[in-house]
Order: sequence, then structure tokens, then C-alpha cells
Amino acid sequence: MAFAADWNPETAIDWSRPIEPGAVKEGWVRILQYFYEGEWQGLEIIQRLMNKAAHRFNTGEMVTYYSTQCYDESKHLFVFRTYLSKLNASPTKQRTFDPLVFLATSGPLPVERWLLATYFTETLAATIFQRALELDAVDPTGKDLLRLMLKDESRHIAGTRLGVQTLMAHAGPFKTALLKLWWRLFVRLAVAEVRKLKRHGDEVGMEPESILQKTFGRMAGMEEFDGEFLSDDFARGFLRDRVA
Repeated sequence: MAFAADWNPETAIDWSRPIEPGAVKEGWVRILQYFYEGEWQGLEIIQRLMNKAAHRFNTGEMVTYYSTQCYDESKHLFVFRTYLSKLNASPTKQRTFDPLVFLATSGPLPVERWLLATYFTETLAATIFQRALELDAVDPTGKDLLRLMLKDESRHIAGTRLGVQTLMAHAGPFKTALLKLWWRLFVRLAVAEVRKLKRHGDEVGMEPESILQKTFGRMAGMEEFDGEFLSDDFARGFLRDRVA
């Protein structure tokens, strides 16, 4: 699927198309810079942990799959950087994700924690991209690159779901209990970071709480994950709000 759906970031988007002054709001630029940082950190984490994951679960296919995801992340970085440069807003180091990356790669069970964290971040990214396609504040070039990246994100989510299912099949009661404690800490920090974007989201018409509700709702689509990792009051609050 990755090979069949591949696209060239230099030619799949018409980079010569002019962007009208004022067509892109500052809030959208800030959100894009946030995502650039997230893509960069995501690429670093995959490179560090994908081989460990294959050996942990004795599944060689994990390496070949995550190799394609590394390639996808590098495409996304190129596209974000090129687009932001056209907007005269070249990305700078924000360090927004540094605490989350440290939390995801340090200490015990790094592979397991990485898979869980990736399920949240990939689902979140797809939700935000889909919402952005509906916004007048996003110009045609921006929407073109989002459509292309969503093709990759759909595969990333499917691959991550398989990874999480593999994790849950191998984890006994004790390891599962430890991972649930870590997940509850991670997801609270991640939600706090998303909520920091509210000022920028309000400017373009993207409500963080709505994005979070949809993200949790999509994660809950994996029944076994829902029962184990989304059963606490914090997570259920997003799911109740979504139903309401």
C-alpha cells in the first residue's frame, strides 16, 4: 500500500502557484509550525525504536513497515518546510514536543510506550488535517498538501493499530497495568499541549476540544484499546462530550 500510494513531494504539489497575500492567517501558520516540530520528533523516535520493536515482538515486518513510515515523515517535513518558506515563515525550533519525546523514549518499556503514544499522535494529526480541509483560512496549496499527507496518515493509523494490538497480545496483567499508568500521564500532557493551540485554532475556526473529542472517539474504535486504556474518567469525559 505504501509503495502504491507513494507521491513525490516536489512534483505532486504545484509549488509555482502563487498564494494571495492575506489568504493564510497567522493562526494557521503557527499550527503548521507546531506540526513541523511534531513530524521531526516523530521521525527521530521511529528511527530510534523501530528495530527494537521488531526484535521485541519477533516481527520482521515491523521494520519494513516502519521504514516506509520514516520515508513518509521525511516527505512531510519537506512539504511543511517548503510551504512555510512560501509563506515567509520558515520553521524554527519550538521545543514544544521535547518533554513528550523524552517521556516516550526514556525509561522502561520504550517500545510499548512509543506504540501507545503514536496511536494518539497519528490519530490526532489525521483529525486536524481533515478539519483543516474544511476551513476557508487554508489556501488551495495548503489543502493540496494536506490531502496527500492524509493518504499517508491513514496507513500510519492502520499500522499503529496493528502495533498496539500486537503489544496488547504480548503484555501480561502486570505490564498492562504499568502501561496504563504511563498512558494516563502521557495523554494528559498531550491534551494540555493541544489546548495551548486554542488561540491559534480560534483564529482559523478550529476548536481544540472538538478535535480532541473526535480523536478519542476514533481511538475508541479499537474495542480492546478502549476497554483497557480509555476507561478512566479523563478519557471518558471526551467520549461523553462527543456523544452529547
